[in-house]
Amino acid sequence: VTSVAFSPDGKQIVSGSGDRTIQIWDAVTGAVLQTLKGHLDKVTSVAFSPDSKVKQGLFVSNYWILVGKERILWLSPEYRQTYEAVWGKVIVLAHLLSRISILELKD
Repeated sequence: VTSVAFSPDGKQIVSGSGDRTIQIWDAVTGAVLQTLKGHLDKVTSVAFSPDSKVKQGLFVSNYWILVGKERILWLSPEYRQTYEAVWGKVIVLAHLLSRISILELKD
């Protein structure tokens, strides 16, 4: 497991894993409620949105930065992340050897 987060109401937990899956768990019983498969690489960052709605946000998948399903920027090998964090239209890519890249998408 590489990342975990609580749902806004605290009733569920989501986890991302190196085995390329996301699992949704019951926070009280610890039972797996759903397993999401099909990611082409390890899942390094998971989160629930504050209002529990799915948003077409900014994220990284298979060496691409995407907004929703649209590929915006291909990451060359020197920019490929080990972890990432997103805040609005800013994405931080964490790299090996204590280095980060900060990218902001403009409208």
